[in-house]
Amino acid sequence: PTSSMAVSPPMATSGLVGAGGGKEAFTAIGAESGVVNLYSYGAGTAGPDSVRPSPRRAIMSLTTPVETLKFNPDGQILAMASKWEKEALRLVHIPTGTVFSNWPTAKTPLSYVFSLDFSPNSGFLAIGNDKGKVLLYRLRHYGEV
Repeated sequence: PTSSMAVSPPMATSGLVGAGGGKEAFTAIGAESGVVNLYSYGAGTAGPDSVRPSPRRAIMSLTTPVETLKFNPDGQILAMASKWEKEALRLVHIPTGTVFSNWPTAKTPLSYVFSLDFSPNSGFLAIGNDKGKVLLYRLRHYGEV
């Protein structure tokens, strides 16, 4: 016998295989409420095919629907954004599950974020906004650009 459950589609999803030094893989799912659930799959944890996996962390830093989720190439940072509120972008440090508090600041001119991506070595973060601009920010932690 099989069972089914009605599930509302997520607003945004992003998956990364082999993050955290190859020991874990992550999936982030954003909701209309602004909550982003971070799921971890590794040795001894439920895999992505589990019926009801539990989130490793629920990130509640956004208050409007999550439209964009993107892991950086080495899986250390998750960028999450909503186009429904000005300056609604947050970066999450994946190993600790904490949101970076030092950026973006109230003075960072993001406007409404429509898209974003990291450069291949994570040295840059490009952010597209409602004004048709692409803002390019250097992530100094990553030496190679």
